[in-house]
Amino acid sequence: MTGTANELIDHNDNTVLNSSNFELFSAWLFGNINANCIINDISHCGCSILVPKYKSVPAETFNLLIMSPDNDKELHTVVSAQPRWSDKKALSTHVKTGVKFLNINADTREQINDLIRHITLSNSKKIKCSLLKK
Repeated sequence: MTGTANELIDHNDNTVLNSSNFELFSAWLFGNINANCIINDISHCGCSILVPKYKSVPAETFNLLIMSPDNDKELHTVVSAQPRWSDKKALSTHVKTGVKFLNINADTREQINDLIRHITLSNSKKIKCSLLKK
């Protein structure tokens, strides 16, 4: 059987989607990913993120790669998102951007609920994320 794989996905014991490091590295290498972003606030409908000023926010629909609150090297969930607004004057180092979640299913909603609980209950509200252009 011959062919190529566009996406490599593993399933761990918690059935949380983990994109392979190779896929994320290749996206970063070709300029399709904006790393070092931070989730500022999150709800079931969307979130606000802090994007470093030297990075750009995609104008179209993108995938928001949300890292695990406990381990910022581990992917927690991937959500399709669309930018809604941007505040370039919010911080001197970051642009605050609001995004709307698209096509949320029951599993993704539960993962978002976990993130909301984490932000509400923890002292550290920093959850890293990346923007992956489609």
